[in-house]
Amino acid sequence: MFTAIGVKRIAIFIAILVAAGVSVIAAMTLVIPVDMVREAVKNEIRAVTGLDPVLRGPVSMSMFPAPTVNFSDVVLGEPVEGETAFTVDQLTADLRLMPLLAGRIEIADISLTRPHIAVTVNPDGRTNWSPLVDILARALKPNAKRDERVLSFSEIRINDGVVAVRNPSRNVEEMLDGVELSLAWPSIAKSFAASGRFVWHNETVETNVTIANFPAALAGDNSGLKFRATTGAFKTAFDGTMSYRPSLKIDGTLAADGPSLRDALRWLGERSLPPG
Repeated sequence: MFTAIGVKRIAIFIAILVAAGVSVIAAMTLVIPVDMVREAVKNEIRAVTGLDPVLRGPVSMSMFPAPTVNFSDVVLGEPVEGETAFTVDQLTADLRLMPLLAGRIEIADISLTRPHIAVTVNPDGRTNWSPLVDILARALKPNAKRDERVLSFSEIRINDGVVAVRNPSRNVEEMLDGVELSLAWPSIAKSFAASGRFVWHNETVETNVTIANFPAALAGDNSGLKFRATTGAFKTAFDGTMSYRPSLKIDGTLAADGPSLRDALRWLGERSLPPG
């Protein structure tokens, strides 16, 4: 049975341990140069995705309440025909604490704040993302060369994002605002999953997407695909497969229901049904 003095000694011991831990963590900001952290984070993003991030803004590092590195004004991938496909106002990398105490930089997860994703569809069906998708496909191949010391992050969060889709040949321009997504990146398993919400045509869409074999899908091969979307206008679900070699092919079961077909078509931007 603990006495009051014994409990007090344990509390003092725990307080000393916490204070010592805080002191060690605070000292790490002085011991580890920011330049070294920046290069380590860039290398790990490159190793996991194959994309080379361009850090155009300032870099800051914080140890409380958790070790994080903030990068401002980030570009992922080289511009294609003068158009930048992916820009981010702020990229935050949460670091793993124990490796950091040992002097190693390892990313736990990544948050992208106010990213802007531009997708332009060309008349031949390819997009400005096609070169980036090819890079991702090579990086995620099962036999791709990777540094075994890199402990890949497996989660990417998107906060307040914007996706702009353009098809000039068909005079199509669409915008998805307020994109909030959590992406389960396939660093360990082959599957890819994304869940969250976005705003389209002033309506919030709750969505969930699962790709059974993400490397195969990027390479254009057959892969399982599940998609769910829910809005005030209707609910839809798809369960099947997809591939895009030699051309895009989606095969499966699509189900949709809603209170009003007329309202659903109006929200989709299609010509409304005649009355009656």
